[in-house]
Amino acid sequence: MPSPTKSTIGAALALLLLSGVASATNGPKLIALGARSAGRAGVDYAYADDGIGPATNPAGMGFVVGNRLDNNWALFDPQVTWTNSFGSFSDKDDLFIPVPAFSFGAVFDPTASWRVKSAFDMGRWGLVDAEGKEIPPEPIEDWDSLSEDEKTFGGRLRFGIGVFPITGGKVQITDMLTSGFAQPVDWETDILTVSLTPSLAYRFNKYISIGMNLQIIYSKFELDGGIAQPSSVLRDDFEFAAGILSVNPQIVTEADIDDAFSYGVSGRLGIMLQPFDQLTIGIVYQERTYTADYLGRTQVNANDEIQRLTNGNAGLLQVIDPGINPALGFSGEYDLRIQDYEQPRQVGLGFAFRPHPRVSLGFDYTFIDWSMLRRFKARLSNGNNPNLDILTSRTIHVRIPLNFKDQHVVALSATVLVARGEDLVENVPKWAFIMRGGYNYAASPVPSNATLPQLPVINEHHVALGFSFQWGPQVEFNFAWEWQLPNTINTGTHIGDFTLSNSSQEVEIMAFHLGLGVNF
Repeated sequence: MPSPTKSTIGAALALLLLSGVASATNGPKLIALGARSAGRAGVDYAYADDGIGPATNPAGMGFVVGNRLDNNWALFDPQVTWTNSFGSFSDKDDLFIPVPAFSFGAVFDPTASWRVKSAFDMGRWGLVDAEGKEIPPEPIEDWDSLSEDEKTFGGRLRFGIGVFPITGGKVQITDMLTSGFAQPVDWETDILTVSLTPSLAYRFNKYISIGMNLQIIYSKFELDGGIAQPSSVLRDDFEFAAGILSVNPQIVTEADIDDAFSYGVSGRLGIMLQPFDQLTIGIVYQERTYTADYLGRTQVNANDEIQRLTNGNAGLLQVIDPGINPALGFSGEYDLRIQDYEQPRQVGLGFAFRPHPRVSLGFDYTFIDWSMLRRFKARLSNGNNPNLDILTSRTIHVRIPLNFKDQHVVALSATVLVARGEDLVENVPKWAFIMRGGYNYAASPVPSNATLPQLPVINEHHVALGFSFQWGPQVEFNFAWEWQLPNTINTGTHIGDFTLSNSSQEVEIMAFHLGLGVNF
């Protein structure tokens, strides 16, 4: 069988740049990457039934028969509402404006012949002739010398490649009023982290397979909204000028971060065990990401804060430092460096139990080490407004508390073969219809005293339904509906931004997943 070609790798790199944004669920992570997994509410560690293995449990590739390619599309409709003393403010408007997401994965068996031609012989699939008579399969060389697992699953070595989202989402709460600004401000986040994922698996026998992947990561980051920092960000003679200025414990400015980007690596290890035909066990370890600092530009607008600080008389600042020129205003542009913003380690354990040939029950448990995300760190430098440099310094260190909590994710699923057509040839039905359902739960990693309007990752309960229509042995259409039930967080005293105190956030997300799988 031909190995993955250079054109395949090139297409993967192109798709890495074209992949759309996805909406997050278990904290800032997706609960599922493909339509099959989404229909099971994320249960996937012990399943080896599609080309998503390179990203979920790479060991499962060892149990995929032949070669498999899966393309997946998703539409997300987030409904986010932030309520404070000024009213309720929602994400965008009431129209259904989905955020698209795309991913693909492929698994290759080096010993298997490619069946591309038969994939276009729709309805007959190269198995029967025009009169419906079975075409004898080509004999397999040294068939009698093959082991039992090789006769069932094919060669023991598998290669995989794919482009998958790690996290992402886009939220824009427009014209939101807070006590920090005289005019309404948009609070927006647009984050995308995707990986190009080459992978490898080896099946020792019919009982066990191991696998690993390398994740080559690209990430971009945009953020708009209010940023509160301790008054110590001011130069000492401004911070302690209590007789002249009205200095609050926090300084609030408006920030607009555009096109910050980063790149890095990570990896995943997996084991898949099948002690007997009715039970499969999957074990997964995902390493944290190792990315470079995000680099970009940011606009900072401190005009409202200066009005509060000087009670509307910016000229008072000249009493402290004559170098201040009020005519220049108090907004500027900086070079931005976001530091130590990584995705956490996680460990997973999954079971797939088949009590009947038509029924499969699944269970996944995942631990996610979100507590490593204690704060958002950034450094601003090379500003173009000398007023801001005089008030603070030429380099400003920004710290926003996140205080994420670790997550324990539990997911349950059921898969049922509802109906199948007559056999085209023995044990190969002309079609099959499969239904799936699942439930996923994890307590929100976001503490109530640190939630942010543009980071709505508080959903806890998820339900999902899905189906597959298999057309012969080579083509499969998949669909899943995912509902992240409404959840509300009430904030009393906000530890990061006093203007966000005494508020609440409500989030509900609907998602639709479409998939096309091809055995080739």
